[in-house]
Amino acid sequence: MAGLPLASQLFPLVKAAIERRHGRDTKFQRDLDAYIRYKRIADGVEIPVHAVDLEELLSYLDIEHFLELRGSDTWSQEGNESQLMIRAAIGEVIQSHTPSADKLPIAYYRFAENLSVHDWILTFNYDVVLERALDHIGKPYRLFSHRFESIGKHSNIVDSKREEVVLLKMHGSVDWFHDKQYRELRSSLGPRKPDGAVVHGVFDFPDRYEVTPLVDGPRAADDPLLYLHRIKQVDNFYRRDRSLEAPFILSPSHVKFVYAEPLLSFWNGMGRSGGMNLGVNVIGFSLPPHDEYIRIGLYQMIRNYQGYSWDTKWLDTTLKDQVKFVDFRDAEEGIAEYMQRYSFAEPSKSKFLFSGFGDNAIEFLFTSQRET
Repeated sequence: MAGLPLASQLFPLVKAAIERRHGRDTKFQRDLDAYIRYKRIADGVEIPVHAVDLEELLSYLDIEHFLELRGSDTWSQEGNESQLMIRAAIGEVIQSHTPSADKLPIAYYRFAENLSVHDWILTFNYDVVLERALDHIGKPYRLFSHRFESIGKHSNIVDSKREEVVLLKMHGSVDWFHDKQYRELRSSLGPRKPDGAVVHGVFDFPDRYEVTPLVDGPRAADDPLLYLHRIKQVDNFYRRDRSLEAPFILSPSHVKFVYAEPLLSFWNGMGRSGGMNLGVNVIGFSLPPHDEYIRIGLYQMIRNYQGYSWDTKWLDTTLKDQVKFVDFRDAEEGIAEYMQRYSFAEPSKSKFLFSGFGDNAIEFLFTSQRET
């Protein structure tokens, strides 16, 4: 979609990006060799470098880092050197393939135009395609669940006056950066840092990349989202930066959710959602087996949606629509596999389109399938 590489195409592009940035004699190369050796010894499988599965490599590295298997050799809270190199390279590869706001495929503008300011979008993509489409047509949106009028000791008052699309990036974004460790390091240097010292290539130069907080308005002091920031000059960052600064994305590993703590508010209540909605759509998400935590959330949401007041006319006029699924599948085997993964969705209350995301999908998604 929009010319971006698929997950299966990422590894050679990521490896090439790392070598352009840092050369070939790197911690990444040594960790890559260690992973290939691990697979040979532990599984009896000889993997050529060109055939390495990026998701499995990252799973190996994420487990090693999260469980601190290296002990004191752990590089940082955000990851070891190889993890940071890979995440930065993923960001560079995706951003370099992302069209500018005025050159997106027409389907994205049509999708954005059809969105209601009451719609919530949950996306697992890292790219900024949808933000660019919304910016281009001038539709307001926010990247967090709720605004608040005030923060209380035991509860907060939600600000519902602003009408805007809610876009929640469940796995982070190529233009997000997390500053918790930066704050700690900066504080440890005292009121003055050494001349010329750079603690962080983004946060030491907020004007260079136009850094802004992800959230705005009143927030609880311990809200993890306060550590997240966007950069507006995202293309500029990936063109010029050669540091180990990596965007805040949950790397495409099988255990990525262990790093999801800053984003848990996006997931909060998903299992109770759906019942009061009038529409639920799933676009371009094949629900791979290693993402079982996502399947559980979608299962609960869709079962709530299809199981509650299905034949009630809301506001005396509107029935809930079918759950609509859009994906690209050009063979019966692929369609059968997809249908099996989503077998929890009641067929009589679901509709499927397997021609991919395009003009047909816009008509399919935004035209009611049930008589009102």
